[in-house]
Amino acid sequence: MKNALVIIFLFCFCTSFSFAQNIDDMVNFIKNNPQKSSIVINENGIETLNYRGNQIMPLASAAKTIVAIEFANQVASKKINQTTKIAVKEINRYYIPFTDGGAHPAWLKSLKKTANDSVTLLEIAKGMIRFSSNANTEYLQDLLGMDKINANLKELKIKNHSPYYYFTASALMTCLKPDNIEQGIWVSKLKNLSDAEYRKLCALNHQKLKTDSNFIKQFNFKNFPVEIQKIWSDRLVSSTTKEYAELMNKINSESYFKPAVQQVLQQIMEWPMGYASNKKNFLHLGQKGGSTAFVLTDAFYLTDLKGNKISSAFFFNDLSQSEQLLINKNFGEFESSIITNSKFREHLVKELIKTEM
Repeated sequence: MKNALVIIFLFCFCTSFSFAQNIDDMVNFIKNNPQKSSIVINENGIETLNYRGNQIMPLASAAKTIVAIEFANQVASKKINQTTKIAVKEINRYYIPFTDGGAHPAWLKSLKKTANDSVTLLEIAKGMIRFSSNANTEYLQDLLGMDKINANLKELKIKNHSPYYYFTASALMTCLKPDNIEQGIWVSKLKNLSDAEYRKLCALNHQKLKTDSNFIKQFNFKNFPVEIQKIWSDRLVSSTTKEYAELMNKINSESYFKPAVQQVLQQIMEWPMGYASNKKNFLHLGQKGGSTAFVLTDAFYLTDLKGNKISSAFFFNDLSQSEQLLINKNFGEFESSIITNSKFREHLVKELIKTEM
């Protein structure tokens, strides 16, 4: 079982897929679990599928897309310089071992960097999206300003979206049970916190992470059991597949954002284009997904060599361990079929629309 946010990798795709049994298992799961599933597909600017697209669900790391947009905004407006170098030690103060599926160490390994090295701001932003480093996200949230990140929701006309708060600090906050409080009482206390109180506590813990190097040492994974993880997962920043499919469509249009913003954003989001096979099939391919032990999300956009555009988002929530295993097993082929197989998209639309009738 995954215990924290991890990336859903979108790698290389072949050009055709048959309707395999495991894909049908995915379709049947969506049909049979409407409260746990949501998917929206846009093709060439037309919404061809909206299955519970207005259902609010936790985004997990897909939420980092808005942080990337604000990063691109500030680079374009020259508020920050993407080539500025930051000591890895400054970012590592936000890294909590065992809570990101190995994303942060994998990012540093890909750059061949250690704690004694430095990285550029652009590399930090890329690591946030491609590897889904929570530490990178926490650092950028602090650098860019939470108010500026949240302002994008209004600017982008995103109506169904909860406010942003500090990513890593939330995981740390929920597991720091005082020794004199029983587990059941602690769980009840966390559940009864209002959203505003919860975000305020996360902000306080963020400041402790930033200023007290010993604070992070209080983390004990034994104090982060499944029951606590569920509370943390349910409190994550939330939105809808309709909003995120449209957000992907905005990026993919190449006309919504100013050219300077678009150029930076593509560098961050289109990491799958680093694979030769993707370059042979697409002009653009960008993606951000995420997961917890209960959540799987993905949002992507593409432009093929003929100029056809697809943007999509599909979210799953409140998954049991067996359901998580089923979806994880078939996730890649399901996504690949949406991307490459028009007959599968037609099949999906037919099956899901029939369910809602």
